[in-house]
Amino acid sequence: MLKLRHAFTLIELLVVIAIIAILVALLLPAVQQAREAARRSSCKNNLKQLGLALHNYHDVHNCFPEGNFGSWHDSGNGTNAWRGFSTHAMLLPFMEQSAIYDGMDFNLRYDQAPNSTLKNTKIAGYQCPSDNAYPGGEAGVNYVVSAGPTTFWGIAIGDQVGMFNRNRTIRFRDLNDGTSNVIAMSEALHGDNASVYSPQQDLVRAQAFPGGFPDVFATRAQLDSYGTTCSANTGSLHSHTRREWMNGIGGQTVFNTLNTPNSQNPDCHPCTGCGWYDSKGVWTARSRHKGGVQVLLGDGAVRFVGENIDFNTWQRLGHISDGNVIGEF
Repeated sequence: MLKLRHAFTLIELLVVIAIIAILVALLLPAVQQAREAARRSSCKNNLKQLGLALHNYHDVHNCFPEGNFGSWHDSGNGTNAWRGFSTHAMLLPFMEQSAIYDGMDFNLRYDQAPNSTLKNTKIAGYQCPSDNAYPGGEAGVNYVVSAGPTTFWGIAIGDQVGMFNRNRTIRFRDLNDGTSNVIAMSEALHGDNASVYSPQQDLVRAQAFPGGFPDVFATRAQLDSYGTTCSANTGSLHSHTRREWMNGIGGQTVFNTLNTPNSQNPDCHPCTGCGWYDSKGVWTARSRHKGGVQVLLGDGAVRFVGENIDFNTWQRLGHISDGNVIGEF
């Protein structure tokens, strides 16, 4: 006698497929969350390593590195800073990158050989795994040093209120607000190297700051108003932000604590029809971590700061010695 062979009916197959689809839909977000948690942990570790490098640098040189330095600086607040080297360049020996450091020539500009070749070397410790790689030949950088709550990153002492400045070094003793109350570094996002404006990534070239706009501690209303001006001028943009770890300027390796993290106001500098503008601008801390950014404090601790942090608290965290009491953050 022939045995009957049992098979799945069409309805049974559809039920099985539906169950599998539901399981995948339930599990996929969990997998993605687990991956992002791992990336965020790796990002935090990168910042911790940068904090260790900064402290080791201070142990050797009795100061932190400058935010921008080079032998071609002018005597005022002119337009030569874009040629300067970054904090990241000085940290190379403390990031197990001595070979790159030894190959550099600090008597030349960062964009002259051999520096112009070495600056394209990708350094894993300068990259957050949550961000996309910079879509070009340049290396990219996601960790940026703090100029503090100033729009004017000049060489006048009154404008140098953050931990990293042009042609001026800061020591631990200068952090009068306490090392745990001062931001040293935070995160930023790569530009997309495209001709169309991408929010959170690109830098807008807008009109000059309006009259009465302060160099230090701009108000939220002033920043929002200027942000509106910048948002209306996105046709004039730089989409190659955060592409060069060797270049010590805002828009590359420097940010300021003006707008709160991940602000909807675009990064912007007060210049139209020009290239990089060295001294003035609004460069905001940004990340792809949901809800905020990770910051490195002066004491080496890494904290996650929510994008809804109190506006005044955020600005004060960037100032090394304003004397204001910092609340919980």
